[in-house]
Amino acid sequence: MPNFSEFQKKIGYKFKNADLLQQAFTHRSYLNENRAPGRQHNERLEFLGDAVLELVVTEFLYAKYPEKTEGELTAVRAALVNTTSISSAATNLGMNELSPSSFLIAPRK
Repeated sequence: MPNFSEFQKKIGYKFKNADLLQQAFTHRSYLNENRAPGRQHNERLEFLGDAVLELVVTEFLYAKYPEKTEGELTAVRAALVNTTSISSAATNLGMNELSPSSFLIAPRK
């Protein structure tokens, strides 16, 4: 089982719903190969998270740079919210230390 306690300490947030955290780390391909009743993959959470991240970054940039145009703000946001920067942030949080097999955990009973 992955060390979600350590991960939560690193990000400074304790999840109220451990099942939701497990779902966030469950890839669709795992569930395709390992059917588990009641288990859900992370794609809907990823969709929601992408929207929230974009909103938070947009709000921050809008407040921090009132002199920038919409086009300039869009370019800065695109530079910040992309696969490379998100991957780097995940590595800095130690998410890469959780082995992929750790994400593939059985549903809680």
